[in-house]
Amino acid sequence: MKQKFYLLFIFFSFHITFAQSTPAETEISNKLKKISLTTNIDLKEKEASLLQLKAQSENLDYKLGILISGDYLMKLYLGQGKNKEVIKLGDQLKIVAKNEKDTKGYISNIYSKNAIALGYLGLADASLKDLKKALNYVEEVKDRSTKFYLLSKFYQDMGLQYNLKRFENKKLGDSLVYTYNKSIEMAKQINDNSEAISKDVKYDMVGFSYMRLGMFYLEQSENIKGGLAIAEKYLLKGLGIYQDKKYSLPPSNKIMILNQVSWLYMEKKEYQKSIDYAIRALELEKQFREPEHRVESFEFLATSYLELGEKEKSKFYMTEYSILKDSIAYGNRTDANETITKMVSEVDNEHKESSNKQLIIIGFLALIATITAFFIWRRNNKKLRKNYEHIIEKLRHEPIPNKIQVSNTNNTNRNTISSETEERILNQLEVFENSEGFLRKDLNISMLSIELNTNAKYLSEIIKNKKSHSFSSYSNSLKINYIVHKLYNEAKYRSYKISHLAEICGYSSPQVFFVAFKKINGVTPSYFIQSLNEDKI
Repeated sequence: MKQKFYLLFIFFSFHITFAQSTPAETEISNKLKKISLTTNIDLKEKEASLLQLKAQSENLDYKLGILISGDYLMKLYLGQGKNKEVIKLGDQLKIVAKNEKDTKGYISNIYSKNAIALGYLGLADASLKDLKKALNYVEEVKDRSTKFYLLSKFYQDMGLQYNLKRFENKKLGDSLVYTYNKSIEMAKQINDNSEAISKDVKYDMVGFSYMRLGMFYLEQSENIKGGLAIAEKYLLKGLGIYQDKKYSLPPSNKIMILNQVSWLYMEKKEYQKSIDYAIRALELEKQFREPEHRVESFEFLATSYLELGEKEKSKFYMTEYSILKDSIAYGNRTDANETITKMVSEVDNEHKESSNKQLIIIGFLALIATITAFFIWRRNNKKLRKNYEHIIEKLRHEPIPNKIQVSNTNNTNRNTISSETEERILNQLEVFENSEGFLRKDLNISMLSIELNTNAKYLSEIIKNKKSHSFSSYSNSLKINYIVHKLYNEAKYRSYKISHLAEICGYSSPQVFFVAFKKINGVTPSYFIQSLNEDKI
C-alpha cells in the first residue's frame, strides 16, 4: 500500500501551479510545507492539523490549500487502510481540480490514489476507470522525472488490478509480472538529482515492485519451477532497499516487506527465521498502527510456532489472528457497501436537473440493474448449493475416500511402457492412494517415481492416460478428497481454521489449498463447512 512521505513533492508541484496572493493563504501554505517536512509527527495530530487547514482553505476558497491538505489526508488514510475516507476525499478533490491542467501531475496522483482505495475494496471496475483517468493526465506532465514517476505508479497500480483478478484468470499472472517489471523500469529512469521527485520516492517505487514480484512468485511457488528461489531473489532485493539507511521510506512498506520475508522463510521451513522477521514487523507496527499488516504477522507466527512444536504460542497468535481477521473483513465489507451506495447516490444527484423523462429512464435502469443483480446473486447461490449437494450425494455413497478411478481408454505408448510395467505402476498407485502418502507437503513426481521404482516420465504418462490427471491435479484431488471426507464424517474438523486444514491435507499455504478446494468442488472450504453445520450433518 503506497502512502505518506511524498508530501514535499506534491507540495512544490501545487505551489508552482497555483498562484498565492493573500497573507492567510501564505500562512496555510507554510503550515502545509512544515507538515510535509516533519516525518515523526503523531498521526492523529497530523490528521487534526490537516483537517483544520483544509477547512480554513475552503472558507477562503483557496484551491491550492484544499488540494494539498486533502491530498495529504488521502495519503494518511490510504496508509491506515481507511479506504472509504480516501474515496470520499478523492471525490471532493476531483471537483476542485476540474478543468485544471495537470502539468505537475497532482491530478493524476489524486485519481491514482482513489483507484488504489477502490481496488482494495474489491471495486475493480471503478478502480480501473480512475486508473485510466490517471494515465490520461500523465500526458500533460512536463517534467521528465515526474512523468516517469507517474508511469511507474500507473504500472504498479495496474499490477494491483491483475492481482485482484488473478484467481479468476490464471493467464493474468504473466501480465502481473510484466507490469511490475515495467514499474521498476520506469522508476529507474527517474533522475536521482531531480528536484521534483526525491530519491526516497524513487527507491520506494523500486523496492515496492520488487516486493510485489516476490509475493507473486511465493504464492505460485508450487506451480512455477524454481518459484521459491525467484521469490527469494526479489524479496531480498526489496528488503535491501527498505533497510538502506540512505532512504527515508514509508514505515508501512517496511512492515510489509518484513512480513513477506517471514512468509518466505516459513515456506522454506526455516521457521525460526520466519518468527524473527514477523516479530520485527510487529515491533515496527506498534509505532505505526497497521492492522492489515499485523494480522499477517500473527498468521506467520502461529504457523511457525506450530511447526516448531510450541503449541501455546501458536494458539495465542492464531487466536489473535482470527479475531483481527474477522474485524478487518467486517470493516472492508461495510466500507464497500457504503461506497457502492454513495456511488449510486452520486449518479442520481448528477441527473437531478435533468428532465423527468431522464429520471424515469435512470430509475428504470436502476431497477433493471437491481433485479439483474438479484437474479445473478440467486443464480450463483443456486449453483453453489447444487455443487454442495452434489458433493454430499457422492459422500453418502463413499464411506471412505474414493481412489482416483482408472480410465478404460488405452492411450499408453507401448513403444516405451509395457503392459506389465503399466499394471505394476497402477497397483502401486492404488497402494499409495490407500496409504495417505499424498498428504506429504514435499510430495513431487520425482519423489514418488523413486518410491515406486520407476521414472518420472513413465509415471507422468500413466497418471495422465489412466487416471486422466496431470500429476499436480492428481495430487490435489487426493488431498482435497481426503479433507472433504474428514469434514463430512468428523465434526471437529469444521472448527479448525482454513490454515490448519491446509496443513492437515499437505498444503504449504492456505491460499493454494483454498484455490484447489474451490476448483475441484465448485465451492469454497468456508461455504462447505457452513453448509454442513447449517444442515446439521
